[in-house]
Amino acid sequence: MIKLIHSSDWHLGKYLHAKALLEDQETALAELLEVLTSPASQPHALIIAGDVFDRSVPPEDAVEAMDRFLAKVAGELKIPVCLIPGNHDSNTRVGAHAELLRGAGLTVFSTPESVFSPVELEASGSRVAIYGIPYLEPAAWGFHFESEDVVRSHEQALHLILEKLEPQFKRHRQKGFRIVLVLHAFVAGAIATEESERRLSIGGSEMVPVELLRNFDYVALGHLHRPQSVGSERIRYSGSLLPYSQSEADQPKGFCEISLGERESEDTFAFRAFKKTRRLRVMRGELEDIITKAKANPSTDYVIAVLTDQAMPFEAFRRLHPHVPGLLHVGRISDWSREGAESAVSHERKVKRDLSDADVLGLFLDSASAHEVTDEDREWLLAMMEKFNKQDTTGAET
Repeated sequence: MIKLIHSSDWHLGKYLHAKALLEDQETALAELLEVLTSPASQPHALIIAGDVFDRSVPPEDAVEAMDRFLAKVAGELKIPVCLIPGNHDSNTRVGAHAELLRGAGLTVFSTPESVFSPVELEASGSRVAIYGIPYLEPAAWGFHFESEDVVRSHEQALHLILEKLEPQFKRHRQKGFRIVLVLHAFVAGAIATEESERRLSIGGSEMVPVELLRNFDYVALGHLHRPQSVGSERIRYSGSLLPYSQSEADQPKGFCEISLGERESEDTFAFRAFKKTRRLRVMRGELEDIITKAKANPSTDYVIAVLTDQAMPFEAFRRLHPHVPGLLHVGRISDWSREGAESAVSHERKVKRDLSDADVLGLFLDSASAHEVTDEDREWLLAMMEKFNKQDTTGAET
């Protein structure tokens, strides 16, 4: 039996509402390290399915945190690490010194050529080959494989890659290897992307069909932050390391634990939630009610407050923060909608069309005059306006 730990979307160096999350990210990595260290759960390999960093040029402290973690896992524990860059990463930076590091137990699939060099594992009669596909734009794959057709979508790119790899898959299966694929993509059928997930492309060209993945013994997916399986328990997103947006509040965060035997009937798949990381909660209600609840139930969770007051209360953040130490942001529910706004504008235009000149003059006098306008004055102004309207463009009366 071969055990694998699947994690993804760490986004090291990320900020949430101006709050640096690196300390919390290192807490999650420390908990993951406990699992990797435990003799009972120690895997034969760790898989990281992309978006290691939050941006292509990560901050130095994020790089140092990643370096410490990998040195412990691959260097001290001697657990092989298989890693692919995601759409937030720089393939060149993440893949720096990849050939040298592979000999030290860290395999980074960062180039098109690297997909043809899988990691082979053998233990207790089981054999597994791990293939990694780095995130690249579809056109880059078409250029690499000198495709006669222009590769515009991620589906076309994946179909092309798998077609080129099929001879190797076949040879590995003939030797009794189970095939694992590591991929950073949006698989059709998965729950929609969260606020913090950067779109891979415009329209539907970012999606890949799940049918392309059904022949693998396990597919370790990255990109979507919600832990989930897609179409099969063998095709899984591990989810992100932490909640990175309001829409991810109260989602479980953790990693996938996979066991692959000689036969499919021996395989097991499970999601393990972190226990020590801080949660993200959304508190809704009027400001005073939220303050009362926070006093009654103190918490260190991160909190986004969504106020339902008719107007934003004065200094709402400053008033709430002493009672909610993990407060990240205060917002207010808006009742604005495009349909409502368009309807109001349409109604206003109709009202204006139906107003007479006398009505318009009356509204103007009511809003512009500092004193009450007498009926005599109104009649005089109306007479002057009527006289003006009867004049032609030359100024002569008709």
